[in-house]
Amino acid sequence: MEYLIILIGILIITILFEYKYHIHLYKSIKERLSVTGTIFIYGMLWDYYATYKQHWIFPGPGLIGIRIYGLPIEEFLFFLIIPYSALVMYKVYDTRIFKKKTSS
Repeated sequence: MEYLIILIGILIITILFEYKYHIHLYKSIKERLSVTGTIFIYGMLWDYYATYKQHWIFPGPGLIGIRIYGLPIEEFLFFLIIPYSALVMYKVYDTRIFKKKTSS
């Protein structure tokens, strides 16, 4: 459950930042779906490969227990939430912090 709680916390903070700083990552729904879908597919392929090769595992504690083809549902959410969060935070820093330094 811990993994899911952390992901939900990151998602909530990211949404608050997106609205507070008026961040617009995508020009259209098509762009949002294609970027998100690409990151998601590559991430899941990597995860399946890494778990197949036993580079890492997902033990039970900390997870809610729902698995899709061996991977916990939290890992699917990870590849939807974390790239979104990283892009929003990049845009926040780019527009708020770095722009102020150059205009001074």
